[in-house]
Amino acid sequence: MKKLLTISALGALVLAAILTSSALGDANPVVHSATGSGHQDDVDAATGEVFNRTFAFSAVQYADGTAKGNAQIESRKFDLVLHMRIDCLHVLADGKTARLSGIVTRTSRPFPDAPVGEVHRFTVRDNGEPGAGVDQFSGVPANPDKRVCDDETDLGVQPTRTVNRGEIQVR
Repeated sequence: MKKLLTISALGALVLAAILTSSALGDANPVVHSATGSGHQDDVDAATGEVFNRTFAFSAVQYADGTAKGNAQIESRKFDLVLHMRIDCLHVLADGKTARLSGIVTRTSRPFPDAPVGEVHRFTVRDNGEPGAGVDQFSGVPANPDKRVCDDETDLGVQPTRTVNRGEIQVR
């Protein structure tokens, strides 16, 4: 009898844990998301050299303001792959532009403008369907002031580079 009660109690605890997790998730729903991947052909303003950049990102913002996500950017010009853990997503009033920022967690090689552990940010714009040829992505510039995505005074990271192949969605 004790064994049956113990098993029943453990089953009830597991069920309560599952239901509690679901209830907590519903209390903090996703209010915004930004996802995308693609390629950009870019031109070095100083040399005129054409080079390719590949990117992929996915992030969500919850009702309590927290955000989670990841981004990976590969720049062939710098022979660099950079991975970020996104912890800030800010969708602007136009509903199609999103600023994202987070911590650089990995790089394919040491890179002084984006060292591991430093905060970096970028901006994307969803200009409709199809995304190729209309959506835009910014660069991921050095960030010596450690600005985050919801810093309204940081207007320096504009999405000015057109996505040649790919898609960006801001919701």
